[in-house]
Amino acid sequence: MLRFMAATSVLLALSKAVACNVATAQKPLSLNEVRSAYRAACVAPDNSEVVTSFIHSSEQWVGTDSNDAFAKGLLAAARMMRAETLINPFEKLRIFNAQRKPLEAAITAAPNNPELRLLRLSIQWSIPFFLDYSDNMDEDLDHVTAALEGGYWTDDAEQEDFVLTFLQHINYDAPQR
Repeated sequence: MLRFMAATSVLLALSKAVACNVATAQKPLSLNEVRSAYRAACVAPDNSEVVTSFIHSSEQWVGTDSNDAFAKGLLAAARMMRAETLINPFEKLRIFNAQRKPLEAAITAAPNNPELRLLRLSIQWSIPFFLDYSDNMDEDLDHVTAALEGGYWTDDAEQEDFVLTFLQHINYDAPQR
C-alpha cells in the first residue's frame, strides 16, 4: 500500500509539472514578431532590456534544436547585438567574436537569404571599423536592395519600411564614413 501511495504521489507530481509546463509554454512567435523585436533592438541598441527581448524572441522562435541556417544566424546576430549594451570592452569583444563565426556559417549555408544579409549588414554598419568586420557590406547591400526591389518583405509592411529606411540611411551616410 505504501508503494502504491508513493507511486501515486510521484505520478501526481509529474502530471502537475507537465500541466504547469504546458500552461506556461509560450506560443511560437511568428517571423513578423521576431522582425519587430529586431527593429526595436536596432532603434535602441544600447537599451539592455530591448536587446534582451530580441534575444529571447529569437530563442523562442528558433527553439532549442534548430539546424536551420536562418535560425542559427538570427540567434547569433541577436547575441552580437548584446555586446552594445555592455560596459566592459573585453566582454563586448568576447561576445562579438563568439557570435561572428555562427553568423558567417549561417550565411555560407544560405547565401541568398535576404534576412541573414540584412542582419549582417546592420551589424557591420553599426560597429567600429577597427573590429575589421566590414568586408561584406557592399555585397550584402546589393542582396538586400535586390530583395527589397523584388518584394521580399511585402508580407510585412513594417519590415519593408524599415529596410527601405535603413538602405536610405546607408546611402546618405556612406560618403561620410
